Amino acid sequence: MASHEEAVAAITNLESYEFEGRVLKLNWAKPKKIKPSSPPTPKPMPIHNLFVANLPFQARAKDLKDFFNADNGNVVSAEIIFHDNPRRSAGYGFVSFNTKEEAESALLAFQGKEFMGRPIRVARSRRFLRQGTKADIESGNAKSESNSAE
Repeated sequence: MASHEEAVAAITNLESYEFEGRVLKLNWAKPKKIKPSSPPTPKPMPIHNLFVANLPFQARAKDLKDFFNADNGNVVSAEIIFHDNPRRSAGYGFVSFNTKEEAESALLAFQGKEFMGRPIRVARSRRFLRQGTKADIESGNAKSESNSAE
C-alpha cells in the first residue's frame, strides 16, 4: 500500500469480505519491537596448548593448573581428559598459555618433572595454537574436566 489512506480504505472495504469461501479478517500489523544492539563480542585470544601425559589417575585439573603455575604462573587453563564409563582419568590432559614463549618455557621446565609421584611427559599439542579458552577434544568417548582462569 502506498499510503495510510489506502490502508484504511482496504480494511474498511475488505473486512468480513468473503473470498474463496472464507471470510477475511483484517487487522493493522503490529510494529516490530526494536531490540537494542548488543555490544560486539570480543575476539578470542590465541591460546598455546601443551599436551601433558603420564598423569596419575587421581589428578584433577586444579592440581595440574596449580603445578604448572607454581614455577611459571601464566597458565590460562588446564584440563584432564576422562573416560565416560567407568568415569576415570585417561592419564593425559592439556595446559594452555597466552603466548608461545610461555608455552615453550613450560615445555622445557616441566619435561620429565615429577607430578604427584609420576614423571610427566610434556609436548606441544597437535593444536598448539588455537582460538578460545576451551579445548575441542574429539576422541571417541573421552570427556574433559577443565579449570580455566576466567
